[in-house]
Amino acid sequence: MLALGDPGPPVAAGFDDGRTEVVVALSSPPLALVPGSRERIAREQRAFRRKLASALPDARVRWRYRLVANGFAVDLPSGHVPRLRRLPGVRDVHLATGYVPMLDRSPGQIGAPGLWGPSFATAGQGMKIAIIDTGVDPGHPFLDATGYTMPSGFPRGQARYTSAKVIVARAFPPPGATSPLARQAFDPQQSDHGTHVAGIAAGNAGTEAPGERTVSGIAPRAYIGNYKALVRTPVGLSPNGNAPELVAAIEAAVADGMDVINLSIGEPEIEPTRDVVALALDAAAAAGVVPVVAAGNDYNDVGAGSVSSPATSQRAIAVAAVEIPGGPGTSRHAEFSSVGPTTVSVRLKPDVSAPGVDILSSVPNGWQRSSGTSMATPHVAGAAAVLLQRHPTWTVAQVKSALVQTGTPVQAERGGPLGPTFQGGGLVALARADRALLFAEPSSLSLGLLRRGTTVRGTIELGDAGEGAGTWQVSQARTSTTGAATLTVAPTVEVPGTLSVEVAVPPSAREGEVGGFLELRRGSDVRRVPFWGRVAVPELARHRALPLARTGVHRGTTSGRPALVTRYRYPEDPSGVGVTTVLRGPESVYRIRLRRRVANIGVVITGRGRGSRVEPRLVAALDENRVTGHAGLPFSSNPYVGGPFGYRAPLPVVAALSPAPGDYAVIFDSGTRAGAGAFTFRYWVNDVAPPRLRLRARALARSATAVLVSATDPGAGVDPGSLAATIDGRTARATFSRGVVRVRLPRDLDPGAHRLVLRVSDYQESKNTENVARILANTRTLATTFRVR
Repeated sequence: MLALGDPGPPVAAGFDDGRTEVVVALSSPPLALVPGSRERIAREQRAFRRKLASALPDARVRWRYRLVANGFAVDLPSGHVPRLRRLPGVRDVHLATGYVPMLDRSPGQIGAPGLWGPSFATAGQGMKIAIIDTGVDPGHPFLDATGYTMPSGFPRGQARYTSAKVIVARAFPPPGATSPLARQAFDPQQSDHGTHVAGIAAGNAGTEAPGERTVSGIAPRAYIGNYKALVRTPVGLSPNGNAPELVAAIEAAVADGMDVINLSIGEPEIEPTRDVVALALDAAAAAGVVPVVAAGNDYNDVGAGSVSSPATSQRAIAVAAVEIPGGPGTSRHAEFSSVGPTTVSVRLKPDVSAPGVDILSSVPNGWQRSSGTSMATPHVAGAAAVLLQRHPTWTVAQVKSALVQTGTPVQAERGGPLGPTFQGGGLVALARADRALLFAEPSSLSLGLLRRGTTVRGTIELGDAGEGAGTWQVSQARTSTTGAATLTVAPTVEVPGTLSVEVAVPPSAREGEVGGFLELRRGSDVRRVPFWGRVAVPELARHRALPLARTGVHRGTTSGRPALVTRYRYPEDPSGVGVTTVLRGPESVYRIRLRRRVANIGVVITGRGRGSRVEPRLVAALDENRVTGHAGLPFSSNPYVGGPFGYRAPLPVVAALSPAPGDYAVIFDSGTRAGAGAFTFRYWVNDVAPPRLRLRARALARSATAVLVSATDPGAGVDPGSLAATIDGRTARATFSRGVVRVRLPRDLDPGAHRLVLRVSDYQESKNTENVARILANTRTLATTFRVR
């Protein structure tokens, strides 16, 4: 058995101490992807550790990965990351992405009780569900261990937080965590979310919720593994988890022999080859563990294209939320539930849907109703555990297919059919999934962006899942017909066998979606394969793009430019965060050619001429359909920033986080032709340093009205909206102009020594959705004293 590498010694550094935690990926694939490569991985890791100790003695190894990744989590001074990248054998260095929890109804709504059998004989017995979350309360009545037997080889981790029901308890604190409870697998004040999720997945059947009703989890006889990887940060927000700790938790879950992993978390997607958590889930699936992930809760804010990472993992089961007001058969899309495709990779997600509105489940010291895809996800994790017990030979892909192909249609909030980007294969129907009849690989057909004059061909391998062999009729149920592409399939298919699909896009095709379901029928049996693509006709390619090679300040105008683009995607509709969705005015386009990997690129509009209403966008290539995710839209997407331009406030800043080398375009556009005009903007590349601050004078005259601080930032530039200051603990007004921050002195300030605390960020900070080196990586805090004479 592969042992999980122990973390290194505790790190006492704070979150803003100039150090950072990264995931180092070495040359060879992990064991889950290439079984039998243990010795090669061991050699690579020994060689790397020797080089690391020699070249970077201040670096500390915190976690070791072999199963779902080949490498280490390393804590080191931020300025040493470039040197780390250059060490022999290093394939990539992934920055510490952060993930946050996203916000149960009865198992009967997905048909679980019908499979539990007499005396709950097949209600998940022996199955192990890993809950990677905020921690699980092992003493809650919903998770009572009475009647359970501890399996051989368990408990594991912190035994004081285990039972014969909760058989694993591990904690994965981030570097610099100072609270003793951060290193404990259960925190009575912070483990609500994880305990709620665990109850939905595997809470004991027939548990009485005082003042409520009798409740049951989906796989009520399954074991729970508690992997606490989300903790409250010093910034004081809800519990969060960083990529190194999450990968370590996934690695531990695989090594511990978990059958299913539940991740009710999410973070805006970054470039897929650098999304280490999604990649770790792909590897966990290859190792035989079913990963189930929340799709996200962002539809109301940014519209289609809002599915978050790591639900973007190709092999994971991404789960959308539905509301079931009238019982089974009347499920409706929950208004908040994120809608596909994925933002950067433009893949068809989610995969399935489950109840996620007003779900009653356990929390420490009580019960709670919550809503969100976080609540939908453990329904599917529990369903996967039930299926695995009943069908122990099924692979991860077959479990996924059984759930996707047998789902029941979900309706729009006001009735009517919905496409697969809202629901995947539909609401999980566990009894039908148990009698899958056939398996489809892939379980859905993701066509991506389709170009005019092209033909895309694909195949779906159909396997016999038992009683499924024979001839099936094939038809299409189109839900999106705006794109004039032709999808062709044969009228029948033999199972087992191959279903060939051809999508032809005429040279004059209209732009729009091509989506729906391939329906396979044999008598009264129906199985569905979701498909989605988009005919994309990039109008930006018709622009004469201006090269943008020099960082710093530039001037431009949209006056006299063509008005070719009216909408950008994905995400497609950011009106929920105050950003203009339809821009009918002219646009000015600048091309960026990125020749190496960097942490970020970005632009901020620093000034507008009279009447100018210009807004920025950042896209990959010259394609308005390839916005660089949330960061490519002009709003603040960093949950840790405050002030007038705090989280999700409109802000004329766009960026790309961890962009791959290639071509990008910055577009300056406006909502109307009357809004065209002149503007100035600042462009930066790889800004990973905060502003520099210097107190200009420590001694002030009694008549002084302000204390002055020099503030400079050669990259993104100082953000005046980020200023936060206190004098002797009292809030003080601060303004910025021409490189100087003026902090107004209180009128009643007495002579003598006083303490100033000033926090300043640059514009890149507004885009740092935790996909960066550390929390508030582009923010500097000056704590100093001055004297009034």
